[in-house]
Amino acid sequence: MPYLCNDCGNKSSRQFPGGRCPACDSFNIRNTTPSTRQAIREKEPKTLLEIVLLCLLWGALAYGAWDRYLRKEEPAKPAAPAAMPKLLQDKIKTAPAEDF
Repeated sequence: MPYLCNDCGNKSSRQFPGGRCPACDSFNIRNTTPSTRQAIREKEPKTLLEIVLLCLLWGALAYGAWDRYLRKEEPAKPAAPAAMPKLLQDKIKTAPAEDF
């Protein structure tokens, strides 16, 4: 395990005696091997599939935010009256008034 003095830069492959640097008597030393937290943080680079999936998900999130908060709503158009079937129109025209 390599050790390094943060004050003078003295390096050693084994721990300094008494926990201090033999060159400057400083207790400001550190272990230079990566800790498990650093090893976990230092992952391999993302694959193309992960990058594409990440872009698609961010795009879906951006579209949802735009659709919900930024898009201007168009005024609703009144519905056109439904046309009656031709057979019903003929029946109304020929039927006597008392049937209705």
